[in-house]
Amino acid sequence: MMENEVLSSEVLLEVKNLKKYFVVGKTFLGKPNAFLKAVDNVSFTLKKGKTLGIVGESGCGKTTMGRTILRLYDVTDGEVIFKGQEVSKLSNREFDKLRPNMQMIFQDPYASLSPRLTVGEIIGEAARQHGLVDKAHFRDYVLDVMKMCGLQPHYFERYPHEFSGGQRQRICIARALALKPELVICDEPVSALDVSIQAQIINMLKDLQKELGLTYVFISHDLSVVKHISDEVGVMYLGSMVEYGEKERIFNNTLHPYTQALFSAVPVPNPHVKMNRVILKGDIPSPVNPPKGCKFHTRCDKCMEICKSVPPKYKEVEAGHFCACHLYDTAEDIAEYERMQAEELVASEPLTAETE
Repeated sequence: MMENEVLSSEVLLEVKNLKKYFVVGKTFLGKPNAFLKAVDNVSFTLKKGKTLGIVGESGCGKTTMGRTILRLYDVTDGEVIFKGQEVSKLSNREFDKLRPNMQMIFQDPYASLSPRLTVGEIIGEAARQHGLVDKAHFRDYVLDVMKMCGLQPHYFERYPHEFSGGQRQRICIARALALKPELVICDEPVSALDVSIQAQIINMLKDLQKELGLTYVFISHDLSVVKHISDEVGVMYLGSMVEYGEKERIFNNTLHPYTQALFSAVPVPNPHVKMNRVILKGDIPSPVNPPKGCKFHTRCDKCMEICKSVPPKYKEVEAGHFCACHLYDTAEDIAEYERMQAEELVASEPLTAETE
């Protein structure tokens, strides 16, 4: 009993079968009949002080998942449990008390800052709103946060348009940290920056994590950045998590064919090393009308007949390493799939007889 309590106290965020669907079509009477499945049945747990890296192609649902966790989008189905509380079930008033603990650093440092406010107001506005600092100590509080994020004190009175992309992203990070959050969702925070500036921002985020005990969900396209900053890695494809586990397991023993293709595309800075590049065929399918069975089967070079009709189970293939692929089906899984297909066949027989 005591061990379970210790384990549950370590877990800060738990996501169970999370779904976020957007309505993209309606009938003549206004009833929804077509959905874009942006996030489809995603599950993971994240411990305090750790970083979860989320990778995948553009349009795979990474950003939507991050925004849904923070309730910037309503949850279609599933659970988001933060510090033992189910976020989607809380009233707006209850969630307002929790919101300072969950913050987001947005991708575009140019679009996410108000041009009408000074840097000091941008960073401290929400902290003042949530009662974390009073008027008398406001300036000192904001200057402390700015110093922590590598911003000079004289920036306090200046406006966002006076700064470069890297400095703007530091302002965005300072704004998030001013609320003393426990969970920070970093939505590709360095993708719009120069490579040299990227390294500075990533190292700063790592230092702040150690100093403040922060927990990150780090969304990125860049696998080298994810490898540098993450403790655990989740790979998404077309709204679903296809592989998830500790960083070493994911990078050293890649299981899913999609993850193998992603990793094979990373350039190696050695002209004498020959890369075994996995070329994905075709385009990414539409999330409005995903393929039947495994969503990846239309582009997979290891596609089997079962992949075309039966969605694979997302399961633990080895300790702490999850994967959704028929390559790792057990005899029990195959027996269960055959039983389900037999039941579907029996259920459809009376309908066929009636139509004839």
